[in-house]
Amino acid sequence: MSSGEPGFPSHGRRKRRLGSLTHQIVQDLGKAIVTGKFSADADFPIESEICKRYDASRSIVREAVKVLNAKGMLIARPRRGTSVRPEKEWNLLDPDILHWMLNRRFSLELLQDFTRARLAIEPAAAAEAARTATNEQTNLMKDRLDDMRLAADGKADPLIADIEFHLAILESSNNPFFYSMRPMIETALRISIRYTNRKLRQRVASFEEHENLLEPILDRDVASAAAVSRAVLERNLSLMD
Repeated sequence: MSSGEPGFPSHGRRKRRLGSLTHQIVQDLGKAIVTGKFSADADFPIESEICKRYDASRSIVREAVKVLNAKGMLIARPRRGTSVRPEKEWNLLDPDILHWMLNRRFSLELLQDFTRARLAIEPAAAAEAARTATNEQTNLMKDRLDDMRLAADGKADPLIADIEFHLAILESSNNPFFYSMRPMIETALRISIRYTNRKLRQRVASFEEHENLLEPILDRDVASAAAVSRAVLERNLSLMD
């Protein structure tokens, strides 16, 4: 098949090592699914077509399809072949899927969904951080706030500083279930920070807002930590109306 074949990305033959080729096929097909090139209403390419497109063996293609199946993106039915599952059935906490979604066309509805998910997680994580954070973790949160101060002065990357600050609070909750949400929170932040900063016509997030969020955590004020976190997120959500 030619590099311009409908549905297929145009760079699938570059990597030749078996592991690299499997990874490349997963990445190409995953992005194509997320961006709608292959949808639940359209035929997914058969195994022989993928093999020919990537000059790959059937075992490599089957392994790549198995990976996408495990992510909830594909389903194989006897005598009906492989098809794309509806988006609501994908594993949306999977880092690859989140990354692909981050890089597709902007969706305000998706951003709102991300923010509502954060509302269910981050205030509780802030409360737990206020209750359980170790000295080492409180020092890390302070360091991340200092990075935000540097970003406000143009001396650090503002997006990374903002993300790392929120992730430090998540880690300081000492709840493995909260921390397992890191890929989703990080992706949500990447979208949200860009959008809200643009909406407010500011280059970086408010240092004072984040300082106010950290203060009750350091003071071990559980209720206030949750309340401030919730207020920050609700404010962000209001900017999306």
